[in-house]
Amino acid sequence: MRKVFDVDGADFPDWYPSSSVVTAGPFAFTASMSGADFTNGGLVPAAATAPGLPYSSGHPVKLQVREAYRRLETALKAAGSSLEGGVSINQWQPTYHGEVERHPTLRDPYGLFWEDWRRVAHAYIQGRNEFLLSDRPASCLMPMDRLISPASDIEVQLVSLLEDAGITKRAYAHDVHSPLGGYSVGVEAGPWVFSAGFIATDFETGLHPNARVPQHIWYGNQVAAETEETLRQIRITMEAAGAAWSDVVKVVLYLTPEGIRNLPAVEEVWAQQWPDSPPARAIVPVSGIGGVKHGNVEIFVTVARPEHGGDREIIHTDRALTPLGHTVQAVRSGPLLFLSTQLGRDENGLSARAVALRDGLPQARRHIAEQVRRIHENVAAICEAAGTSIENTVKVDGFLTDFVDLPVFLQTWGDPFTNGRPASGFFEAPPRSHEIPACDISVDLIVAM
Repeated sequence: MRKVFDVDGADFPDWYPSSSVVTAGPFAFTASMSGADFTNGGLVPAAATAPGLPYSSGHPVKLQVREAYRRLETALKAAGSSLEGGVSINQWQPTYHGEVERHPTLRDPYGLFWEDWRRVAHAYIQGRNEFLLSDRPASCLMPMDRLISPASDIEVQLVSLLEDAGITKRAYAHDVHSPLGGYSVGVEAGPWVFSAGFIATDFETGLHPNARVPQHIWYGNQVAAETEETLRQIRITMEAAGAAWSDVVKVVLYLTPEGIRNLPAVEEVWAQQWPDSPPARAIVPVSGIGGVKHGNVEIFVTVARPEHGGDREIIHTDRALTPLGHTVQAVRSGPLLFLSTQLGRDENGLSARAVALRDGLPQARRHIAEQVRRIHENVAAICEAAGTSIENTVKVDGFLTDFVDLPVFLQTWGDPFTNGRPASGFFEAPPRSHEIPACDISVDLIVAM
């Protein structure tokens, strides 16, 4: 059953369409937590350095990390879970702070932002280690353009086992992918195996030799090579855990703007990996790949374990849009429905109505409301075909290519969720970085059966 918890000390105001934590099946899904002050703006006092003593009143990143984990722990405890039960964790850090101008055409942000990404990630990992001591969750840490609060350096969201689920987790390592960050490369828990976010690196020299292409001739596609090498490493790791590649139910594919531009080459690799019956897939546009300099691809997968109740059923309905690329509308596995990327589009791209509203009423932002409406309708049709409802959504990640659209999005996004809001996070991605560049919003969802 799906249960929604709005927990004092880890809750959100009415205008922010997220619950603290939602449970479904054997898991608790938290919202994306930070040190943001949703009442007064900025950061809550516990997460902020003293204004007059910026260098001697605590580490600015670690203060935020501790507040984020306090909120996570508070939410999970109320839902009957814990930090120790964590199986999959996502962390998000911003590229642009405050009113710093974005660079819409910037092709290579690493020269400008790499050291800041490193500063935040390094301090975050040290702060994380105060709370996650052993058997750490499978992990992704991604740079986005902006987080909800311009003052925030980090947001964290966790999937954790319920204490009464009767399931134990097993975290493991594998020498094909030996991360320096101290996280688990995979976690087995009941119906599924969760992989970490894999990148095409050897953790010594940068990009893995298999993912490098000659720089002196016009031959090779680095994005395709990264994708192929990353999937190779994940497959070896998952199969070493006894999981079958054909049982992958959901893939999240993080791509930089350069990665998005090379999406046709990625699709060719995808079709080779899963010629038939591919998994559901969410494509998430990111500002960079923080784990390897000049990388463009990070991937994590969820794999069903049939012997533990993780069956795999592809969902399709003619009442919903045909998915983009080599994927499916959704995959049901056990108590959850995993959907592919949702965009506010029609079969030809951004809908004619949204284009007309963008051109005719640009300041009203009604084209944003139109895209939200189309996402709701498409998700509702897929959920109905699977035997569930959009109201049973447990987890949402929303990606906007311009936070100027955030107020209209937040006003309209929560409309279908009359039985409690999903646990959510909302992020600013690079401009024109969705699969359909004209679209302003993409959404990744998990729904309870």
